[in-house]
Amino acid sequence: MTRYKAYLLAPLAAFVLCLSLPARATEVMLFTAEGLRPVANADQATAVFVLGDTRSALKGLHFPNPGNPQAARQTALARLNQPVAQQALAQLREQANAAAMAQLLGIERLPAVLVAPGYVVFGVYDVAEALSKVEAYRAHP
Repeated sequence: MTRYKAYLLAPLAAFVLCLSLPARATEVMLFTAEGLRPVANADQATAVFVLGDTRSALKGLHFPNPGNPQAARQTALARLNQPVAQQALAQLREQANAAAMAQLLGIERLPAVLVAPGYVVFGVYDVAEALSKVEAYRAHP
């Protein structure tokens, strides 16, 4: 009797696993900005990126300089470890990530709904409407 090697069965196992999993839905990314009116049906997006002014998150982190570098370091570390500062830093990370993603993907106007692969709908304030526009375009290329 021949013993099957695990590496010979791996492709078959991967194929069976793929058949048992539900098909992944289209990836939909919503890009909007602070100050724009809300986008309807945003919950239909797999990712939402909100661009904003990163300086506003940093305004609450300042403190007067005590004049001593060691004291300034201790004050800064104490300030950064406070929950308010952690929240501001998280907001800053999200805004920086949103700006980087928008630039990387070539998003030029807001709001924008990116439907992967390769479709972007600009200026529509409803994700469902943007998706229907993409579907209509796909049906009649």
